[in-house]
Amino acid sequence: MPKKNSSIKAVRSFRLSLECVRQLKDLSGNMGRSEGDVVEVSIDRMYREEIRFGTLMIGEGQKPEDNYKVGKQ
Repeated sequence: MPKKNSSIKAVRSFRLSLECVRQLKDLSGNMGRSEGDVVEVSIDRMYREEIRFGTLMIGEGQKPEDNYKVGKQ
């Protein structure tokens, strides 16, 4: 889970859709956590799911785009 030491965290800026911002505010209010914490928890959960189902390429020099194949049918 994300660490709480916010004084040493790097600052990032992202452009989010209006729907995403609405969902972020809703989750933040329901969870009683900051929007930054909600983003961290969300990414952590998604990362764990990607590892769990084997779709995340970790190490071994693999490229994520190699997972997607386009061929004639």
